[in-house]
This record gives sequence, structure tokens and C-alpha cells, in this order.
Amino acid sequence: AAPAGDTPHHRIGGFQVAQNKAIEILTSIAQPIKLSDRESLIKMASTSLNSKVVSQYSNMLAPLSVDAIMNIIDPETATNVNLKDIRVVAKVGGTVEDTKLIKGIVLTQKAQPTGVRRVERAKVALIQFCLSPPKTDMDNQVVISDYTQMDRILREERAYILDLCKKIKKSGANVLLIQKSILRDALNDMPCTSSPR
Repeated sequence: AAPAGDTPHHRIGGFQVAQNKAIEILTSIAQPIKLSDRESLIKMASTSLNSKVVSQYSNMLAPLSVDAIMNIIDPETATNVNLKDIRVVAKVGGTVEDTKLIKGIVLTQKAQPTGVRRVERAKVALIQFCLSPPKTDMDNQVVISDYTQMDRILREERAYILDLCKKIKKSGANVLLIQKSILRDALNDMPCTSSPR
């Protein structure tokens, strides 16, 4: 049985007192550092990594960790960092020695075969609609009795797609990310596919 006066409320109060004392002691022995002092930051990261499973790789991972954080903050004004801005991606078959820091965005999806593999100073456009002729929301059928009607419909669809492509090109984007599908004709009409900047 618990001694008299030993209740969960008293235990929680004791933990809070201990927490406050620990913070007080740590604050009194803390030494301020400058975010411009890369070597000190690497030493601290390496010390932290030495208690992890990857401790044997701390000399390699510590500089990568520091560089990753320094790339997403302003050292002059930063007081904290949002680690959600850094993404660690594990690739099947790779080892820790294969670890790389990519400054930018890595897309794992296949790109359309335009011959462009790398774009520097990219102006990215993200669209969330199909680059194809619009479809009606209703279930209906169009009966075409003449090949000239079919030809007119195809010309109108092509003009619609070409207009979308011209608007995208006019925006100055040289990389296009499409959440939906793209019609093959639209890819052929896209003037920016053949001339990466």
C-alpha cells in the first residue's frame, strides 16, 4: 500500500518540481553558440548521433544533418527549425554510405521522355487539372454522321489544348508538374519541352 499522502496528484507535482529544477540546472550550464560556427554544430550533431544505432556513421551523417538544417533556416534570425521541412527518404538496396543531401526537390516519378534530366533555376508550375479536352458531367452521347463534323470536333479540341499550353508557357514556367493526366497531343504542343533553360 502507498504511504499516507502519496497520491498520483502528489507524484505529478514531484515530477513537475524535478522538471523545473532540471531545466534550471541545464539553463545555468548552457553555453550559447553561433549558427555560423559550422564545426561546433557538427561536433554537437556527432555527439548526439553517437548514442544512436548509426553511431559508426556519425562522422558522415553529422555534416549532412547540419547542412540540411542550415539550408532551410536563416542563421541570422532563426531560433528554431521545423524538421518537417526536411525529408529523409530510404531507398531499397542502399546503404548508409549512399546517403546524400539533395538541395531542392527530388521527384521519383518518371518524367515524360523529353530528353531533359536536370533543370537549374527552374520555374515550376503545378497544375491540378487534365491537359485534355473538357468532358461533360452528364452521361450523353454525341452522334457524328459526317467526317467533317468529326474533323471540326478534333480541331476544336486541339485548339483548346493549344490554348492551355500557351497559357502555361506564357507564365514563364520551364518545369510542369501535373497531378492529373496529360494528353499526348498536349505534350507535343508544349513549346517548353524542347528548349530547357
